[in-house]
Amino acid sequence: MQLRPNVEQRHSDRQAAPVDGISVVTVGLDSDTVDTVRQATLEEHCAFEGEFREYEPVIANPHMAERGQRGGSLIWVIDFDKNEELAAQSATALQGLSQGRSASIAVSERTQPELILRAMRAGCSEYLEKPLHSAQLLDSIGRQRARWLASEDHRGARRGKVLAFLGVRGGAGATTLAVHVATFLAKIYSKKTLLVDQHRHLGHVALFLGLDAPGYSFSELVRNVERLDNDLLASFVAHHSSGVDVLSSPASFDDRDEGNLEFLERALKFLSDAYEYVVVDCATGLEEEILSTVACCDELYLVANQDVPALRDLSRYLEYLLASDVPSNKLKVVLNRYSSDRSVTMEQIEKSIRQPVFVCVPSNSVELVRAVDMGTPIASDRKTEFVNQLKKWTASLVPPQAAANGNKRRFSFWS
Repeated sequence: MQLRPNVEQRHSDRQAAPVDGISVVTVGLDSDTVDTVRQATLEEHCAFEGEFREYEPVIANPHMAERGQRGGSLIWVIDFDKNEELAAQSATALQGLSQGRSASIAVSERTQPELILRAMRAGCSEYLEKPLHSAQLLDSIGRQRARWLASEDHRGARRGKVLAFLGVRGGAGATTLAVHVATFLAKIYSKKTLLVDQHRHLGHVALFLGLDAPGYSFSELVRNVERLDNDLLASFVAHHSSGVDVLSSPASFDDRDEGNLEFLERALKFLSDAYEYVVVDCATGLEEEILSTVACCDELYLVANQDVPALRDLSRYLEYLLASDVPSNKLKVVLNRYSSDRSVTMEQIEKSIRQPVFVCVPSNSVELVRAVDMGTPIASDRKTEFVNQLKKWTASLVPPQAAANGNKRRFSFWS
């Protein structure tokens, strides 16, 4: 099977140079829907690269589809009605292609939560209902363009990943997970990692790491962003024995500055240029500062426990963030202190929140209490389920070769 020529000759003069490097390819769609996609693509001044009539070529060799790309961003529009199984396999095959520079959109006549969940699990960031209208696609392409223009790949610069941890209520354990992911990245994989405590007052990151009261806080760095350089940054961060650098929260209520959102975003951008990984421990809630961090981060981990009140809150967080146009593939649900013995099952949770659970972290309360009291994170060489799951999670964040060096095999997070 071959990728059909870009478009009919009558359109060739309109798409020779796609604006902003956005290109669109369809997979498995019927002719009428392909025409709708093509028309919306041209209206948005993007390039319609062509169509795969069948799924098999994409599954067998997804890299063959890269030939239509002009070094920009690819949008895949995949039909989930013709063959649901092959559609999911296609989306999965494309998920790792041009990482950070491609997006998949699922299209179907059906709106069952189970199918939407399957499409998201396979890597689709959006789900559109048939019959497909140009307005739907124009909105989707517009969102992808905004993300592409804001990305460093578009600007040609290399940047680190910003990973934000947000507990859906106090005590969910977001700080504990942020501390361990950051220290594991630094210690196991020797990644240049910065851990940021974004709590406005009395954050616990420094306590969890056994660090003395910080001289400077993250909020102070934000206020000084206009004179921020590598030397100033070095004077702000504290160094932990694991190898991770730390920007703490103020240790008192003296810092009452509301902050500047533009300065906050500029600070996170600077930090992501300076580090391979910036791990942010967010305060609970969806205040403007948190929403600015969400907009800047590459992945947002929503941390919840397995009880009904926490799951209700998690559902409301997801609804709000999705309604605020946060891409669904940026949102990662983390169940902390998970137990298969609880009355609320994984199937019930995923069905109620209409989002896959990214990772389940088992409870390890006795050892964690001791670690917090001692100011020493749990060592990465401990043979516990908690450590094993955190190591799998961390391995998924680093390039495959680095993960292979730190772990003998790769793992799945869907259980």
